Amino acid sequence: MVVKICPRCNQRYVVQDSNTDFVHVCNSKVNAVDKEDKFKVGDWEDYTGTGEVRNYNWQGVQNKLWGTRAEIEGNDVEDMTSRGKEKSRWRTRQHLEYIKFED
Repeated sequence: MVVKICPRCNQRYVVQDSNTDFVHVCNSKVNAVDKEDKFKVGDWEDYTGTGEVRNYNWQGVQNKLWGTRAEIEGNDVEDMTSRGKEKSRWRTRQHLEYIKFED
């Protein structure tokens, strides 16, 4: 058994000497490091089983200012993830770091 350190979250993990690669679930308790943003494409469900909560009354309306004078003037306010992506177009999931070991 060998103790290694994840290059993304700096957490220790243990693997066998004979392993050539490893998938590490980043869990550093820092949300910006442990999660990642993925672009939404159609109806989706990722490996964690999470899905999109739909509000059918406002489906397709991304700008919080929709229907106001500010929206007519071109302003745009949207909910953002902790990494600066628009929540209406990006989803957040747990990051899995693929680590390939050199011989």
